[in-house]
Amino acid sequence: MTELMEVARHLLSLAMASHWLLLVLFIAAAVDAVFPVVPSEGMVVTAGMAAAAGHQNLLLVIAVAMAGSVIGESVCYFMGRGSGPALHRWMKRQERRQRVYDRVSAALHSRGGLILMTVRYIPGARMVATLTAGATRYSFKKFIVFTIAGVTVAYTYVALLGYLGGDAFAHDQLKALAFSLSLAAVVGLVIETTRRIAVKRRAAKITSA
Repeated sequence: MTELMEVARHLLSLAMASHWLLLVLFIAAAVDAVFPVVPSEGMVVTAGMAAAAGHQNLLLVIAVAMAGSVIGESVCYFMGRGSGPALHRWMKRQERRQRVYDRVSAALHSRGGLILMTVRYIPGARMVATLTAGATRYSFKKFIVFTIAGVTVAYTYVALLGYLGGDAFAHDQLKALAFSLSLAAVVGLVIETTRRIAVKRRAAKITSA
């Protein structure tokens, strides 16, 4: 086990110092926006740790992650715009996807900015929201403005978590990674819990009215 840990530390150190890290980060952020199977947040955390170690520039890390995500989400938007009825059939294959699609469709034109900025914190919902925005012909100008605002907030805080972990555990990259990812998970849990409480309270007010 000790040898495996040392190998993992060595590989992590190589990744953090690699000249290819930013390119990999850009690709991961773009792909994650279209196919949410690539852990782009973990890549941003690692790049933030690399910035703390002096291997990368923190502002450049954030900018690269933002650019990749905005491009990926724009691709997803235009996929939704061109898909038409096929998208609706795909959404109906899963009850959860259909519920998200119906909610996003109803909410986009009333509070689209808030939806597009916060949906990225709900697992799997970002792709559905961006596809739905395209399918419902939501204004692309508004879409791109709110998307840029959303990714700016999201990737800044994730990169800062990586930087914080890398600075606090400069002697052990694995501990730094575990600390940063755990902190990111806690923040995500708090945001999701707060969102659910707000939704329940809003529903209760509507029911009582």
